[in-house]
Amino acid sequence: MTARPTTAPVIGLCLMALVLEGYDLLMYGTVVPSLLTYAPWQLDATDVGMLGSLAGVGMLVGALVAAAVADRWGRRRTLLAAVLVFSAAMGVCALAPTPAVFGVGRMAVGVGAGVLMPTAAATLIEFSHSRTRARAVAMGFVGTSIGGILAGVLSLWLVPAFGFRAMFLAGLVPALLFLPMMLRYLPESPAYLTSRGRTTAATAIAARYGLEPEPAISTVPNPERGLRALFGHDRTAATLLFWGMTLVCLLVLFGVATWLPALMKSAGYPLGAALSFLLTLNVGGAIGALGGAALADRYGIKPVTALGFLCAAVALILIATGPPTAAVYLLVLLAGVGTTGTQILLNTFIGGHYPAAFRTTGLGMALGVGRIGAIIGPTYGGSFVAAGAGTTWQLLAFAAPAVAGAGLTALVPRHRADVNTTPAASVTGSTDQVVS
Repeated sequence: MTARPTTAPVIGLCLMALVLEGYDLLMYGTVVPSLLTYAPWQLDATDVGMLGSLAGVGMLVGALVAAAVADRWGRRRTLLAAVLVFSAAMGVCALAPTPAVFGVGRMAVGVGAGVLMPTAAATLIEFSHSRTRARAVAMGFVGTSIGGILAGVLSLWLVPAFGFRAMFLAGLVPALLFLPMMLRYLPESPAYLTSRGRTTAATAIAARYGLEPEPAISTVPNPERGLRALFGHDRTAATLLFWGMTLVCLLVLFGVATWLPALMKSAGYPLGAALSFLLTLNVGGAIGALGGAALADRYGIKPVTALGFLCAAVALILIATGPPTAAVYLLVLLAGVGTTGTQILLNTFIGGHYPAAFRTTGLGMALGVGRIGAIIGPTYGGSFVAAGAGTTWQLLAFAAPAVAGAGLTALVPRHRADVNTTPAASVTGSTDQVVS
């Protein structure tokens, strides 16, 4: 009996890559208290915040690199290169003799992660059907939250016992096993192959995974490929709003992930409990990714994304009121729903807006501009700590941009895509769709 074609292997490989990336990025918050007390380096809160921001700088560079090359090189080669870069960089951080070398390693982690995210999003979209697109992307991108959860769990043992270096070494080892698997089993996207005129190869891969390849003829004029295409066909307003939404989402996400353990420790919680809040935050991100995707496929991605921003804002405001510990855990869970979960929805929202010929360009540019928020977030939080602001004001400072994100989402215009770039298009016979 012949096995039914499925895209599950592709989703699984993207999931594993994003688990590694999520660990490498989100584990930094777990080592902040350890870095602040590491005597040989004598770092203060501003120094630690700046080191955290370097990953955001790298992600900005990486996202712009992805925008420039992924639609030319292909999804497969770009994904492989990204995983190799950020995994090797974790080894640099683990062995760094000085803060300067450590900072270079953190920036390189960001470069690899910045390349991976838009490329993985494009791959997941192109190996999904329109009716389940948000869930397919969420199933892959929940890996970022799983990586953060693993970081939180491991930190409870590794940081007190072995210090911050062990956390970075733990992020390197799995990649040594995973990269050969990607090299052997990860296929190229049929949508990408079709956009490059390689229809025979696209048809073969589509048949293997139960997809219908995209039409060989694109409705987008050649001069509008690449960056210029993001501002053609009435896309300018949506493109700029996507950039703003991603910026504020990543500001809140990276700011909260970096400073939450330190904030809770300053509020009187012991180190173990403070680290467990970061674990809870990442569990919330996983719940938000999967739950939000199911709601988005049913009710539309725009209102669910706006709701995610508001969820983060309300949770942070309520944490600032100093509720009982059990309530704090629940609110931190909701903050994870509204930060990491919302960013995963944004990847789907943005990627579904653009045709395959420049989908990674659109995602890469949005995430590239958004990385300004990832750069600002840790330093923004560190400035409040350095100024001696109380925990309440620090939490409210992160709630404000989350409210702004909801407002920007509400302004995104309804857009009739030039062509439905999902594989389901040829099944339904539809040639365009409304992205709400």
